[in-house]
Amino acid sequence: YTSRTAPKPEQPAAVTEFDILKASHKFLRDDAEADGSTGTSWNDQLAKKYYDSLYREFAICDLKHYKSGNFALRWRTETEVLGGIGETSCANTRCEHHRPPCTPDLSTLELPFAYEEHGEQKEALVKIVLCPRCVRKLMWKRRHDK
Repeated sequence: YTSRTAPKPEQPAAVTEFDILKASHKFLRDDAEADGSTGTSWNDQLAKKYYDSLYREFAICDLKHYKSGNFALRWRTETEVLGGIGETSCANTRCEHHRPPCTPDLSTLELPFAYEEHGEQKEALVKIVLCPRCVRKLMWKRRHDK
């Protein structure tokens, strides 16, 4: 004997706050967006609240693909600021000197960072702190193209 039950209708996938942040987050917001003076949706308000919680003085980078000239940047979180990560230690997440205490001489660099966000090309100056080995990695593509 087999029972036949009606198939259950598929429920739409739930949208989480993380999904909303991925869709609405911007690396840098312009002044009009930062003021919140324009009428914004709940999704934009959530993204702005997250953006306001970041510390945007120094960035954290990932130089995994340094030979192709590509690298990833993000702003530091509160935990990283309190721990001195990215300011008193190397900002490269894959570096042995990423966590304090850091012994090598660190260099503070201000980089012109070009990126694409929501289909639009953007540029920004971003400050990072790197050890000598990571500075060489950052400049690797430029030196080898000459």
